[in-house]
Amino acid sequence: MLGLQNLRISPKLLKLACEVDEFKGAWGAMESHTTSLQLLSDVSSFGRNFKDIAKSWQGKPLNEELLCRLHALFTGAKQMSLYRDGPTTLMIKSDSGIIGELEAAGPEEIRALMPRLMQWVEEAFEKKEEHPLIVIGVFIAVFLQLAPFDKSNQKLARLLVILLMFKAGYSYAPYSTLDSILNMRGKEYFEVLKHTQETLAQGQIDWESWMEFFFSLLIEQKNKLQVRMEKRGGEIVNMPALSTKILKLFEKHDRLSMKEIERLTRGKRSTLKLRLGELVEGGYLIRHGQARATWYSKV
Repeated sequence: MLGLQNLRISPKLLKLACEVDEFKGAWGAMESHTTSLQLLSDVSSFGRNFKDIAKSWQGKPLNEELLCRLHALFTGAKQMSLYRDGPTTLMIKSDSGIIGELEAAGPEEIRALMPRLMQWVEEAFEKKEEHPLIVIGVFIAVFLQLAPFDKSNQKLARLLVILLMFKAGYSYAPYSTLDSILNMRGKEYFEVLKHTQETLAQGQIDWESWMEFFFSLLIEQKNKLQVRMEKRGGEIVNMPALSTKILKLFEKHDRLSMKEIERLTRGKRSTLKLRLGELVEGGYLIRHGQARATWYSKV
């Protein structure tokens, strides 16, 4: 079904995988600084609860029920999604407009192959015979070929990349999305996906070009976070304890007044004013209102 015997692990592909794994280790060193992670987060496009969703999903097996629930969740549907019954195409877009369309599999193939594909992912993660990033890359390419839902297949695929990476131990994944990267590389994405799907349909799959493209996306994803880590990580680690305590409050609160911050931190009002001023000046918080009506929110 997957033709992994045709996948050649080139030196370039190996180097890319090692680079992603190296960043995985560096990120792990930061995980004890929860405020750091909150400030570095890019999850706003998915909503503040994205990582909580990822955590709740991490221990569950990937199956049809979960897939349909995830699709409903991220498309705003009130009921669990169902596989499509008719034909569809994948419309590949970028910032400049529509680049092209790719024909997707028929409904019969969806129902026959999706359960097998998800079972393979679960078994591959458990056996650990293949690198998890290769497993994820294969899954996404086949998923896009099947495009099991009437709409939002590509959106769901991007979310599944992040969720599967999180499941595989890449805990930084929810903090940086692939949307902007794919928009910028839309033409390349279309061409490499078209080539992969053509060879997949012919039964002689050429995985190499897709894998190198997919891994390069993951490199760009981690590079975005690395820049932010280097820029702000040191600042956060060296902050006064009261400053990090204040920032941590905004993980659960959208806005807080001075009185609320004073009550929650039990800090001295004069010291709190000083630390809040520093956080506003440093670009971590925004001050709203004046005098007694003053309140603060996260940038």
